[in-house]
Amino acid sequence: MSYIWGLDLSLTSTGIAIYDLYNKSFVHITSIDTTDIRNIKANKGKYLNGLKLFKIQEEMRALKEHYPPQTIVIERGFTRFNTATQVLYRVHGIANVMFHDIAQIYYAPKDIKATIISGNASKALVRQQILKEMPDLKFKNEDESDAAAIVLTYLKKNQLNT
Repeated sequence: MSYIWGLDLSLTSTGIAIYDLYNKSFVHITSIDTTDIRNIKANKGKYLNGLKLFKIQEEMRALKEHYPPQTIVIERGFTRFNTATQVLYRVHGIANVMFHDIAQIYYAPKDIKATIISGNASKALVRQQILKEMPDLKFKNEDESDAAAIVLTYLKKNQLNT
C-alpha cells in the first residue's frame, strides 16, 4: 500500500489524515487529543509538555505500523506567540524524527487554502469545500479537516487523482 499522511501538528490536538494512493481514498482520519493529560493530578504540571509529546509520539508510532507512509505532508508552522510557537516546534521535531526516513513536504497554510478553495478562506470554508467534493468524509474537529486539506493539497499539486 502507498499511504500519504497529512499532519496538522499541535500540542493539544494533532490532526492526522491518511490517504491510500492505490484505492484513492482516505483510510483513516483522526486527531490526537492531549487535553486529558491536564487532569493527571500526580503530574502537577511539572512534565506536562513531555507527557503530551510522548502521547503524540506513541499514537503516531502505532498508526505508522498499521499505515506505513510513503510521504508525509505537514502544514508549515507560523510564528504568532513566541512561547506557543516554540512548543509547537517540539511537536514538529517528534514528527521529523519519527519519519526521518520518509519524504516530508511542508506547505504554508495560505498555500493549502489556495489549493482547496481560496488563499484567504477560513478553516470552515475549506472544510465545506472538502465535504462538497467528498461528502462521505467525517471530521470530529478542525484539526482533522485541516489534515485532510493538507493531503488534498499534495494530491492536487502532484496531479494525483482524488
